[in-house]
Amino acid sequence: MKSAVVEILVPGLWQISEWGPDQETPVPLARMLGRGLLTDSASLGWEATAAEALGFRRSASGRRRWVALPVSLTAGLTDLVASPVVDLTPDEWALLRASVATEIEEAGAVLVDAAPGLHILEIEGEGDWDLPPPSTGFARPIRVPRLNSPIARRLQALINSVQMLWFEHPVNLERVRSGRRPVQGLWLWSPGAPTDTPAVQRVAGGGGLAKWMADTAGVAWSADPLDTRADLVVLEAFSASRTTDQPGMPLESLCTDLLVPHLARLRRGGLAEIRIDDPGVARLSLSKADWRRFWRRPRPLVIKGAGGFAGGALSILPGFATPDTPPWN
Repeated sequence: MKSAVVEILVPGLWQISEWGPDQETPVPLARMLGRGLLTDSASLGWEATAAEALGFRRSASGRRRWVALPVSLTAGLTDLVASPVVDLTPDEWALLRASVATEIEEAGAVLVDAAPGLHILEIEGEGDWDLPPPSTGFARPIRVPRLNSPIARRLQALINSVQMLWFEHPVNLERVRSGRRPVQGLWLWSPGAPTDTPAVQRVAGGGGLAKWMADTAGVAWSADPLDTRADLVVLEAFSASRTTDQPGMPLESLCTDLLVPHLARLRRGGLAEIRIDDPGVARLSLSKADWRRFWRRPRPLVIKGAGGFAGGALSILPGFATPDTPPWN
């Protein structure tokens, strides 16, 4: 059975600082922008959107799981800032993990290795506590969650212990000597548990975290984010493009490899809707009826003089279709 909707999660699409207003928006995307409906995206990150589509739901009691990612911590202006550590070797992780085994046990928790660089912390208790999804929390000041529940206090105490024990751990001393970032803590985020029937049949992209969520939910997963068989796609290249000198490359791939074939399916009636979601910023929806409104002018990704937009500020995108604005103005 074919899915009626394809959702493409593109964190960073409308925040490409290098994409200038004089550069041409590829035709498929420009037409979608002109004919579709552009609204604010209320998502907390692609991880949360994917978890919901896969049937994950959060609870405030019982035994639950948190994704635990090794991070390096640096001092910001007012708070610590976390960055992922992706070059941690299995031997290094084994030594770091062994050094906090007692603290994990005393907290009533279990730490399971789900994949290289991806670990799952299991614990039972009342209340809730976690940090934002990695895509929205990394490289930003850490806002420590409120300690208003028993499980929050246990997890915060565990995280503090891990940071202290790893601060001058021999593994980290050697990493610093060799010019690599130390591992100074764990980033905890919970997608919930897969209690509902998934709304998608295949996930593409998103790395190890997306694979783990898809596997846990019993849904097929592809490492290729340009897999047109997937009805939920995670294309993280736009976040990475902020540090490259060719921001148009992932945009061309999005249009040529994903939008063109999906638009063909939409025209044939094989799809009811295509969604492009930059989580927390904007969401573009296009139905078959929208696509037939050929009189609507194509729109650029960036409006001249506006410099794009961030934070969901649709008001600086003149001429775009929003729930309160006619698209033909």
